[in-house]
Amino acid sequence: MISKAKALASCLLCLSLPVLADMQPLDDATLSELNGQGGVYLSGELSINKDGGVLWSIPLNNNPATWAATQRSCATPGATAPEHCGLRIAVLTEAEGGWYVLDNLKGVFSFEGLTLRTRTINSGFNGDGAAFNQDVLEFGLPNEVKFKDGSFAFGVANQGGWQNKSLSVANGGNPSYQQTNIFSAKIDGTIRMQGNVLIFPQN
Repeated sequence: MISKAKALASCLLCLSLPVLADMQPLDDATLSELNGQGGVYLSGELSINKDGGVLWSIPLNNNPATWAATQRSCATPGATAPEHCGLRIAVLTEAEGGWYVLDNLKGVFSFEGLTLRTRTINSGFNGDGAAFNQDVLEFGLPNEVKFKDGSFAFGVANQGGWQNKSLSVANGGNPSYQQTNIFSAKIDGTIRMQGNVLIFPQN
C-alpha cells in the first residue's frame, strides 16, 4: 500500500514540473508545407447622418429663395418645417457626362455575420478561373440587415455638389444647377440576404 502511494506521489510530482520549450523560427521549406485559413466575422450598428449632415445648416423655412448659400432643407414638398439633410454621394460616370447622386442618405442599420476572407479563384467562371488563379477578397453577406428610420433619394444632376439655384450668383446660388430625383425610399424593417461579393484585384 505504501509503495503504491509513493508511486502515485512520484507521478504527480512529474506532472507538476514545469515544461520549458523555446520558440524556434521556421525555415522556408517548413513554412511552404503549412496551410492556413483565416477571416473576419463582423457585427455592428451604423448610424448615417441620423441627425443631419454638416455641410448645410438648416434654414428657418422651406422657401429655397430665402436660404443662404450654406443652408438647405430636405423636408418633403409642402412640409411646414425644414429638415436637416443627410449624406450625399455623387458619382461621375463619364468625363463629359452627368452625375448619379445618392442624396439625403440617413438612418440606422445593424447587421450580424458579415464575413471577410481571401479566396483563391482557380476554377469555374466558364473557364476563366483557371487562367486567373489568384486570390480575391470575399465579402460574405450577413443573414439579416435591420434598418431603422432609413431614407435616401436617387437621382441625376449636372454637378456633383448640391447648389441652391433659387439664389442669385452673388449670394452663392447657381441658376444652371439641375437635379432630378428618380425615386426616394424610406426603409424600416429587416432585409434577409444571401451569397457573397467578390472583389478582384486589377493591375
